[in-house]
Amino acid sequence: MAEAILNDAFGEEVSCPVCKADRFLNPSLKLLVSPCFHRMCEACINRIYTQGPAPCPTCQSDEGKTNILRKSNFVLQTFDNLDVEKEVGLRRHLSAVFNKRLEDFDGDLRAYNDYLEHVEGL
Repeated sequence: MAEAILNDAFGEEVSCPVCKADRFLNPSLKLLVSPCFHRMCEACINRIYTQGPAPCPTCQSDEGKTNILRKSNFVLQTFDNLDVEKEVGLRRHLSAVFNKRLEDFDGDLRAYNDYLEHVEGL
């Protein structure tokens, strides 16, 4: 199939799913990651999201889901492997939610210990 998506050594896509531009022909291509963990090149993000919020084009084609995104929601990809990117994002979110200290419970040691037991069980 001539339009097969190019993959890197880890089997990850190295092309924009919208315009099909790839890093092999354009090494300076900047792929950014959405909150729903889809990659898109900077040019497509500028074109689609300049007018305001719009649905993720990849989510629209996958399973009928639609995530409404803004241009500011996209971040530069930190890791080569998108699965690692997802895991780090999830851990960052959980750390923000489940990072309470005794002071957050107004000194109630029992409530704090119950919280710690709950977090351990996750």
